[in-house]
Amino acid sequence: MTERESIRSNRETAFSLYLRTGRRIGPDAIEVKFNPWHDEENGRFTFRGQGRYFGATGGNANAPPSRPGGTGVARSSSPLATRRNGAPDRDRFRADHPANHSLYMVKQGDTLSRIAAQRQGLTAADLAWLNNMPLDQPLQIGQRLKLPHQTYLDAGRAAKNKVVALAHYMDTHGGDLPPDPADPPSLESQLLNSNWQREVRNGYAFDIDVIARPREIIAELTDGPIAKRSRQAQAQAGQPDRRPGDDGGHFIAARFNGPGDSFNHFAQDRNFNRGAYRAMEDRWTQALRGGKKVVVHIVPVYEGASKRPYRIHVTWRINGVEEFRDFSNERKGRRHER
Repeated sequence: MTERESIRSNRETAFSLYLRTGRRIGPDAIEVKFNPWHDEENGRFTFRGQGRYFGATGGNANAPPSRPGGTGVARSSSPLATRRNGAPDRDRFRADHPANHSLYMVKQGDTLSRIAAQRQGLTAADLAWLNNMPLDQPLQIGQRLKLPHQTYLDAGRAAKNKVVALAHYMDTHGGDLPPDPADPPSLESQLLNSNWQREVRNGYAFDIDVIARPREIIAELTDGPIAKRSRQAQAQAGQPDRRPGDDGGHFIAARFNGPGDSFNHFAQDRNFNRGAYRAMEDRWTQALRGGKKVVVHIVPVYEGASKRPYRIHVTWRINGVEEFRDFSNERKGRRHER
């Protein structure tokens, strides 16, 4: 094992310990422990007092009591009960636990795919697995199938996403944990807020993220020449999230020699484009024709992975005097000033 692989292995050990216990250890520390308690059915480790005690002599010999007066015994017969030592019953989180699904009665014309479509994120293969049946097994009218609750699926997906996001954060930050490990930055935000590529056209700099969205535009404006418009780029701006009332607007207008590339276009509310945004551009034009220097910094703000910004932050300096507008990409282009 190379030194790099050894460091990575130790970091993974530290990460695994954090997930199971909430305790942090340095990436160079190794956790060593022995747990004599095992589940008799699947052989997995359990909490103290759950399952069966396998000490040095095996079996339940010399098993320490799970609580005063108690013994190390198997699980409670009730699936909803708390473990005898007060720890939660982990079976409660299984997909086949009665609290996590309802029974669906198959009707004429039903297929696993049609039934699974009733739940977001559930596939026919998932449904077949939960009901312990082959994926291609024909359904019978009146047959009862376990159908997970949407809240259960959502909770599982959220937990998985947090673990994946935490692992990615540690992998890209030298093994360090985020400020709040219980609520790490989403994987989506980590990917979209890094690895931007800069494109420079006509003297203007555009920073573009991994899904081809402009994230920052920095420009010292020029009064012409008027650039040729790209009708295709205007028509496709913001797809597939473009709205019927949108224009294909420019971050840097053609009158300032703004480029015709797709990254200089965005889905812009028609009234905002032809109202408040144009009025701001008119001020810039007036300043340029008065011999003044105009430098602008534009930051589109997106929701999730949407291609349509819902706000536009614009900062500009005219001969060093700064102004700021926070535009809503909605009708009338409402704004906040400072």
